[in-house]
Amino acid sequence: MCAGLPVVAHADTSWYPGLLLSAEPIGREWGGLDDVQRIGYVTTGPGGKLIAAEALVRVPDGPAPDGGYRIVAWDHGTSGVGQQCGLTGSPQLEEETGPIVRRLNDAGYAVVAPDYIGLSPGSPVPHPYLQTSTAASATIDAVRATRAAVGGLSTSWGVTGFSQGGHAALGAGRYAPEYAPELDFRGTVALAPVSNMEHIFLRSRPDQLELPGFAGRAVTLVLSGMVGAGLDIDDYLTPAGRDFVGELRTSCNSGTGRMLAEAQIGNMLTRPLNDPEFAPMMRDYMGVPVSGYQDPILVVHGVYDAVVPLPLTLALTGQFLLNGTQHQLRILEAGHNVLQQGGLDHALDFFARELPPG
Repeated sequence: MCAGLPVVAHADTSWYPGLLLSAEPIGREWGGLDDVQRIGYVTTGPGGKLIAAEALVRVPDGPAPDGGYRIVAWDHGTSGVGQQCGLTGSPQLEEETGPIVRRLNDAGYAVVAPDYIGLSPGSPVPHPYLQTSTAASATIDAVRATRAAVGGLSTSWGVTGFSQGGHAALGAGRYAPEYAPELDFRGTVALAPVSNMEHIFLRSRPDQLELPGFAGRAVTLVLSGMVGAGLDIDDYLTPAGRDFVGELRTSCNSGTGRMLAEAQIGNMLTRPLNDPEFAPMMRDYMGVPVSGYQDPILVVHGVYDAVVPLPLTLALTGQFLLNGTQHQLRILEAGHNVLQQGGLDHALDFFARELPPG
């Protein structure tokens, strides 16, 4: 079983981003797979502080090709915000992720699946849900640490992810060349990525009308994440709002979904979130970069997506066009979960071109 992450030691000058802290076999079949390793590593957390995170690693069977196995980082979708909601704590997330890791392995790639920050047992800080910078750094540093933990791996890598993970993958793709120039980054595949949701969330206000199935209720997860990132938002929350945001850290997956379905946002806020002090803070926290990318991007989205509506991704790709960001968009006859409806096939085709396994 996991012994938990080490206590953060900011003053320890021996720590640096990507430092491997531990590597050990899971010790059981995970997600229908054997030979899965858990690694602990150092990454850049909220406020630029160095903190510990965890990831899972699996390499294909057989000898590595010349130059080593190329690496694909898999960024998972929303599983909750508690320490029990990560890849080794959530049976549902494990069940969903195992087949994805297997397909990437079968295609010839070593796979690292980061748990982001705060989702592993013993995590030193709460999970900063949808914070672009820390999701990106946790992904990139997981690749660095994987190469230290496993021999026979290439410096060449790519990233893909779904939903929250699509958001993380885009952040990683934007910052990888400058954050980890020693690695050879090749490209990003974002499946149903969260983007532009802040424009919906910033419409939240006290006493707003509640609409069944309203995607804006997920703002409470982001507020929980902002608290986890150390941002002071108490003035915007009623006592009921502070209690609800805190309770989100005790539930994962379907439990979180039930809480969000019953959330009454109007009762949780003291001030509108489009307040001129708050709005820039949320945009900076969760905004997806729209310029500065150096490598290919593929975005895949379902036309019937009710979780991250397609118009938000169309807005993102429009922003890409305005900023000269090269990308491709594939729209599928699917809902939010594009993975089982062709999304992963598109990702594998993309990597076969941009990151051939050798």
